Amino acid sequence: MDFRRELLNVYHSKTARLMAGSLALILFTSQWIVFLSGLYNDYHDKIAQHISVQETKVTEQIHLVDEQFENLPELVFDESLIGLVIISGSDDLLLKAGETLGFSSIREQLVANNYVLNFQWLVQTPGETLTVIAYVDTKPDVIATVVLALQLFVLALFTSLLAAAVVMMGVFRFYVYPMENLIEALRTSREESQGRAPELIELPERADLKPLAQEINNLIDGQRKSERQVKVKQQYLEFAAHHDPLTHLPNRLMFEDALKKTVRASIADDRSFSVFLIDFDNFKFFNDQYGNLIGDKMVIEVSNRLRTQISEVDLIARLDGDEFVVLQQDVSDTESIENIAQRIMKVVSEPYEYRGFTLKTAISVGVSRFPSDVLVSQEDELLGEEIVNNASVALQEAKSQGKAQYQMFTEKMRSNLTNRIRLEEDLKVALQAGQFEVYYQPKINIHTKEATGAEALVRWNHPTHGYVSPEDFVPVAEETGMIIELGEWILRSACYKMRELQQLGYLGLNVAVNISAVQFTDGNLLPMVRKALDDSQLAPHLLELEITESAVMHDPAEVINSLHQLGAHGMKLAIDDFGTGYSSLAYLKKFPVDTLKIDKAFITDISSDGDDVAIVEAVLGLGKHFNMKVVAEGIEDESQLEFLKASGCDIAQGYFVSKPLNSEQYTEWLQRWPYGVQDAAANDPVSSHMEPKTGTNG
Repeated sequence: MDFRRELLNVYHSKTARLMAGSLALILFTSQWIVFLSGLYNDYHDKIAQHISVQETKVTEQIHLVDEQFENLPELVFDESLIGLVIISGSDDLLLKAGETLGFSSIREQLVANNYVLNFQWLVQTPGETLTVIAYVDTKPDVIATVVLALQLFVLALFTSLLAAAVVMMGVFRFYVYPMENLIEALRTSREESQGRAPELIELPERADLKPLAQEINNLIDGQRKSERQVKVKQQYLEFAAHHDPLTHLPNRLMFEDALKKTVRASIADDRSFSVFLIDFDNFKFFNDQYGNLIGDKMVIEVSNRLRTQISEVDLIARLDGDEFVVLQQDVSDTESIENIAQRIMKVVSEPYEYRGFTLKTAISVGVSRFPSDVLVSQEDELLGEEIVNNASVALQEAKSQGKAQYQMFTEKMRSNLTNRIRLEEDLKVALQAGQFEVYYQPKINIHTKEATGAEALVRWNHPTHGYVSPEDFVPVAEETGMIIELGEWILRSACYKMRELQQLGYLGLNVAVNISAVQFTDGNLLPMVRKALDDSQLAPHLLELEITESAVMHDPAEVINSLHQLGAHGMKLAIDDFGTGYSSLAYLKKFPVDTLKIDKAFITDISSDGDDVAIVEAVLGLGKHFNMKVVAEGIEDESQLEFLKASGCDIAQGYFVSKPLNSEQYTEWLQRWPYGVQDAAANDPVSSHMEPKTGTNG
């Protein structure tokens, strides 16, 4: 660093300027105070000395001249003494010479001005005491004092500036310059770190800067630790973003990314791969039975088994709660796929011991192959999405075929899925366009042949396909939740129809409306039923709500509570398809049920099948024991009717009595019914031989 640059840096140092300026000001001020005090004393000493000299000289000459005062000024006047006045003891003016500043008398003498001072003293002569007033010119002394003052000012200023310069150089040398070196070292360390925490800097030689440098190093070390923590957190977040938190398997995001890469690589290298979609069977029931904690443990155990015991697969990921996926490259032939699927099912289904519980679960597997199951002309992303969707379709097929099995995707499944989606869309349109119609299948007292009412059944007259069977569209309506809206419309239509018949004079007829299990879980069943009754002004006891036995067993406790609420408001309750469910006898005494309906499956062969006879007689016995009416469905001939009549059945329903009728036909049937039994061969829009019965609105 050259000298001129050094000086420039010193000058630009605010710290050095501040410290040097402060020292210079203090030093200059202190010096000037001392100098002024000395100048003041020196000036007064000079004046006092002049006065003393002049007093002595004048006094001596007065004694020598012996009252000859006229010659006295020539003897005593000089550059300093310029005026003299002598006054006698009687105040007579004896001498007035030189510059006396207009002196008039002793009592009225003028005060000295400018540089001329006057002073007086007494001189004792042999004859009298004289008063002497001398006028002294002090201008030379003032000038000499001012010159000395200027010299001292320059000296003080020079010494102050010199001291300030020394201080500035010292401050820069021992503080600013080491500090700049410290800052430069830190800047260089930061620039060389390339965005990371800087390297530790070397401690300076100056001891007073070591604490600062150490503190900087401490900050750098803290930043390094923070970077390590941030890096660990980033790694964790990256892992969490691509892995399932429960099983630590790759999650859906990571699987989709891996699937895209696999699709691109397979297209480029003309290779194949397969996707195995795995889903637990009845996992909700498993959680309800054992609790979510054990359910999670089971999921973890399954993931560990898949990861450790099927190690040759390329990727295992958890997509959702109980849904896993396996990606296997270079596998597309049926035999290899079946081997892998069987091995997956075997590994997963093995018992698992946990806290005294022997846990066992079953799975269904759907398999889709690439490229045979996809349209390879699509974009890569669409290909990956399609193969997963195809595996999902195969999985649903496995579920529908009884679960605990695997299914490989076929074009027929794709067609069924397409039809299912189209049916769902048509259902939405049908609800808005009013394509549904309520049919009524009459019921009669089996002993008196008197009409007791009817069961309301829904029919869908599709504008293109004609009448669609409830067996096809009711399950879809239940799965999509559209059964809520459809069921409410059926209930309201049935209530208004019964109110219309009452106005025609048919006062005792009731109507039975099927209720889906979905409507029970919806939580709005009771308000919906009450509103339909209030709006139609139908008496509650003329409405009978039917629920299938399988729906009852779906959630017995909840259904029992709902049935009690409905019964408390006067509605009649019936269990439909009785005998086809599970464990219903254990709950039958708890249900506030008025009617049991024997499923038509037990009526069809009642004339020839002893087992059906035993079942029907058992149901009739239960009805009698619990004071319930029993309705027999599906009666198709007179022998069945007579057998049920002899066995004590209460109500008959079936094609032998009447096929399902639309609203106008039902009214006409009631008008002519007393004249005879209806022709069983009459055509129903859905079937001419069998009454369709599916779920809620068969």
